[in-house]
Amino acid sequence: MHIGIAGPVHIPSLKIQYDGDRSNWPIGMGGVPVNHLINALLELGHQISVFSSSPEIAVGDSFDWHEENLSIYMGPHRARPRYVCKDFFAVESDYIKNAILKARPDFVHAHWQYEWALGALKSGVSTLVTCHDSPVQVLKAQPDLYRLYRLIMSFLVIRKACHLTTVSDYCSKGLKFITSKKIIVIPNFEPDEIFNYHKASRVIGSEISIAMINNGFTSLKNVTVGILAFEQFRILYPNTVLHLFGQSFGKGEEADTWCKARLNTENIIFHGAIPFNQLMSKLTEIDVFLHTSREESFGMALVEAMAMGIPVIAGMNSGGPEWILKDGGGLLVDINSVDDVKEGLVKLMSPQVYSNHSKVARTVAVNRFSKKMVVNQYLDAYKLLIK
Repeated sequence: MHIGIAGPVHIPSLKIQYDGDRSNWPIGMGGVPVNHLINALLELGHQISVFSSSPEIAVGDSFDWHEENLSIYMGPHRARPRYVCKDFFAVESDYIKNAILKARPDFVHAHWQYEWALGALKSGVSTLVTCHDSPVQVLKAQPDLYRLYRLIMSFLVIRKACHLTTVSDYCSKGLKFITSKKIIVIPNFEPDEIFNYHKASRVIGSEISIAMINNGFTSLKNVTVGILAFEQFRILYPNTVLHLFGQSFGKGEEADTWCKARLNTENIIFHGAIPFNQLMSKLTEIDVFLHTSREESFGMALVEAMAMGIPVIAGMNSGGPEWILKDGGGLLVDINSVDDVKEGLVKLMSPQVYSNHSKVARTVAVNRFSKKMVVNQYLDAYKLLIK
């Protein structure tokens, strides 16, 4: 099949068979689940055309690259919200539309129900739209004009789309505010190399490592509750270290400044944002993954931890994380209560409890969030698009 993939991508993460100079290539805008899917489909031998955008590309310019089974079409992405909101991302979506018409894929799988999906639908090519968030919930969490415009755009996209999927049951329920159309739930997945980090028999010892991975030291991420719970937990288990990863969690950054003004940071390590492979390598040495975010549509970091057999503590009303842990693999707690988070950590210190959660975490990750399980679901969905 010639499959079109529209959405944010990170070009360095794509498995490109080219050893030449790429220093002048655009990087892209992230899109971890999209990168994983592109690589998986390439491994299966499909021809892939990628339609995306990047703020490095000026309006009117573009970047095209082609190899045997992979083509990349990258257009502009304007950085200023007042410009993109004024015309509902017309420059971005028009580029996606025109690139699709140029590449002529059998169908398009568009990720995020915004400019990428809008461009795919404008092309008239059969399109599957995967919603990675619920814009109503996003607007509630971050009430501003930009998110309002995104909500309106999402409504326009979903109204026009004939084929819809989303990444969690929580996200599906959030989209019911917008549409009554059938929405298939197909979760994000982790590639095989993440599962290969698994340690067969994890045990909890006297020296304990806890990790939190977040981008942004915000009220929504709620990391302060996790840090304060760790401080209480360390009174009982003094040989515990908290590792903080992600943007705003490096030395001298927001989290570091907040902690140093209030706490003894001797047992807190501020790693900050580090390359993904390095992050995964460090995660293998962690005993407990703590995620106190108040709301997530999915939660890739939770699945990464579970794939390694690391028990997870997350919020009982946090959306995606609650759905990820519905079959076990960790504990759901009141993440607005420092005491409740601390008690969750204490419960995991029982060797038998820890071992059970570790085994279940791995099993759940394999059965629900592995590449084979998820890609097969998308291949079934693609059959509906081929006329």
